[in-house]
Amino acid sequence: MKCNIKVVSCLVLITLIIGCTKHKTNDSNQLAYTFLKDNNTVNPLIQGVWKSIGNGYYLEARQDSILLYSFTKNFCYKEKNDYLEGLLNTQSQFIRNEDTLGIYLTDFGNNTKNLQTKKDFVKVDKLPENTIGFTEMTQLDPEELFKLYMETIQGNYAFNKRRNLDWDTIFNNYKDSITADNERLFNILGEIATLTEDQHTKVISENGKSLQYRVTPSAKIVEEAFYKQSDVQNLNDYFNMFFEHNYKNITDSLLHGTGEKTANGKLEWGHLTKDVGYIHIHSFSGFLGKGYTRKQQIDSLNMYMQKIIGAFQNKKAIVLDVSFNFGGYDATALTIAGYFTDMPVLSHTSQVYNNGKFHDEDVVTIYPADSTIFNKPVYVLMTDISRSAAEGFAMMMGALPNVKLVGSNTLGTLSGMLGKSIGDFYTTYSNQRLIDSDGKFYEVSGVEPDIELNVFSRENAFNGHRKAVYDIIELVEKDH
Repeated sequence: MKCNIKVVSCLVLITLIIGCTKHKTNDSNQLAYTFLKDNNTVNPLIQGVWKSIGNGYYLEARQDSILLYSFTKNFCYKEKNDYLEGLLNTQSQFIRNEDTLGIYLTDFGNNTKNLQTKKDFVKVDKLPENTIGFTEMTQLDPEELFKLYMETIQGNYAFNKRRNLDWDTIFNNYKDSITADNERLFNILGEIATLTEDQHTKVISENGKSLQYRVTPSAKIVEEAFYKQSDVQNLNDYFNMFFEHNYKNITDSLLHGTGEKTANGKLEWGHLTKDVGYIHIHSFSGFLGKGYTRKQQIDSLNMYMQKIIGAFQNKKAIVLDVSFNFGGYDATALTIAGYFTDMPVLSHTSQVYNNGKFHDEDVVTIYPADSTIFNKPVYVLMTDISRSAAEGFAMMMGALPNVKLVGSNTLGTLSGMLGKSIGDFYTTYSNQRLIDSDGKFYEVSGVEPDIELNVFSRENAFNGHRKAVYDIIELVEKDH
């Protein structure tokens, strides 16, 4: 068959033109940086105004910087969020499909897409006509700020039905109590945040004081034990003693003083028996302390996990303990989960809420670690102290076939915290829903265990955790 050189040349030229066009509009899955450091300019591909899908934000991508705005039904104002704007103007990356923009806020190198959910935006012509500056927003009178707060929480809080919240009733109950007193406004907003019974929904003052719901089932048990004794006079001291006693149990009793604390004290690991390894994950952040990027934190975590998993290759099972874990980064949870699977596993779909609608922002997959993995039986010990990213971790691990979740339901605060400025205050809201492969989500109820163990009881508040670990050892010996 003969080949027409002119036709081939035209096809090659057309292909090159199409390829260049795709590069110019970034209509692909190829990542590009939002800010071009070499040119000290915002990437021309995203310059303009973008409206978020599900988070109540606008982005104004100017030539020299990217600015963040918040909006509600009747308000639009410049946000004061140095953290988010800092990411957008230094390390964030994006994919663009015509007039839709997906932004990955944190640079994790080759794992940028794998360790976080993207944030979606749609192109719009301009900011709303009623847009005001941050200072102008803070100078609104208290009645307007109260209205702004109620519009913000009603528009962004995703679980009002599960929490039995009626926003109109709440608005009417408080609207006549608003005065010109800034402290009074702060307390009222805090009362409303507390009504959600959601520890991710809070109001924070300029001096760092936080008003939020703080009650947990385990805290009630410890508090009851406090009032039954007389040696410790201060409740906070008693809570500190509770945690210190349990941490000491891990070090001295469970690991027999032969364990190792690594990753800036956030991991403690060792041998429960010759057949059972143990990792206490104290937190999902802070592996290098302050001043390091999240990528550096994850790189450090990988170094430690490689050592630990390598040392456990001959074990029959591993206990992963998040009983006292208050959360941290989802990227950490995904990184650790990757050491317990040899194939990609779908974990969940992340949805975000705004004005009555949920938007599927991303599908979250657990990818195997690049180094040694452990795909023999794993037991994740969790409690209602386990919250936030610790709950997301439990949910991720529960998707793996070699994992059993053990203990009690987690706290029920899996959502990320959406941040908004209201006057001089900073406020956060639960606007994210994590849907597992069975279509279930665990906000409010908490992630459910496969094997129930009563870790903290009224009869054994201080040593119940240690007993729970011993119970898991017995399960391993019985089943394996």
